Amino acid sequence: MAKNIRGGPHSFRKPVRQVGALPQTTKARSVKVWRPSLNDRVQTPSGIGIVVEVSGDMYLVDLEMQIAKVWERLSSIKPLS
Repeated sequence: MAKNIRGGPHSFRKPVRQVGALPQTTKARSVKVWRPSLNDRVQTPSGIGIVVEVSGDMYLVDLEMQIAKVWERLSSIKPLS
């Protein structure tokens, strides 16, 4: 009977997959991320508003047609064109 190299049929170790090396890229491309600045109109889950304050990755948005200001993360804000 052949013995399993990985530690037997009841081993909890996952088998190791060998992956070939990735090809080298010719150019370093940077990805441009849109970041709203002050007074930009944006769409949030709560509605449309204007950015009035920026603190790190949080943006204070003054909502239109509502008496509210909400703090939103960059991931939940979309630009209005």
